[in-house]
Amino acid sequence: MKSIDKSTALLYDFHMKERLVKKSFPFGRLAMITAGGLLVIDTLFVMTRSNLNLGVVMPAIIGFPLLAIGILLPLFKKACKKSKLFRALAFLLSLVYAVFALAFAFTSTLILVNSAEPSGEADALIVLGGGIRGDQPTITLRRRLERAAEYLEEHPSCVCIVSGGMGGDETVSEASVMRSWLVSHGIGEARILTEEESKSTEENFIFSKRIADRVLGEDAKLVFVTTRFHVFRAERTAARLGIEAEGIPAPGVWYITFNDYLRECAAITAYWLTGKI
Repeated sequence: MKSIDKSTALLYDFHMKERLVKKSFPFGRLAMITAGGLLVIDTLFVMTRSNLNLGVVMPAIIGFPLLAIGILLPLFKKACKKSKLFRALAFLLSLVYAVFALAFAFTSTLILVNSAEPSGEADALIVLGGGIRGDQPTITLRRRLERAAEYLEEHPSCVCIVSGGMGGDETVSEASVMRSWLVSHGIGEARILTEEESKSTEENFIFSKRIADRVLGEDAKLVFVTTRFHVFRAERTAARLGIEAEGIPAPGVWYITFNDYLRECAAITAYWLTGKI
């Protein structure tokens, strides 16, 4: 009987300590601080490795409110009890995060199920620009060029159209950098056509199609290379322009994959809302 009482007392003591820990620093608060902190760190890390874009800063945009609320959660809860405005803000934040989570899951699924290799022989391969640093391709663009070189070696009759203009902070066009890279990796200069005016995916296709029509004829079969996360939106953009072109997915860079998918989620959503896809 005494042993039972002792066990009961120990069990009660354990539950009381567990409740005290949860009350003093609840799991939800720890999760918010951890998630928010990791997202902010992600942005700071990727900023040192990649050109600045929406995908780079999005983790910090998502994570900073979580981090701030997690740290200040007791004060935030008190404010919600006293103010309808804070309660409305808490509800709005929860709704925004829930909608974004659903959108991210949906668009990521679309990306993953729409990245099959095209079949048949193509007349022209379009390589979509992916950023340069000085006169060198970024690692993302280099992966696209590596995949393009593989395809061109496998299909020796296919010509290549490198597509990408010059940004405001650039001294050379993406297309010229891509051309130099391909030539230095064994692709004959005569097979490479340059499109140096485009500044968007839409313009990549419009201007590259003009070159293909002029050199190969309007019935030429087109394919394009871009990073895996971009294939779905690029194919839908081409289709909206009346251009038939299947995407060849190039592998992404592992440490910015999450950022790429975040940016693409925003882009696909924006394109859908504006009727571009």
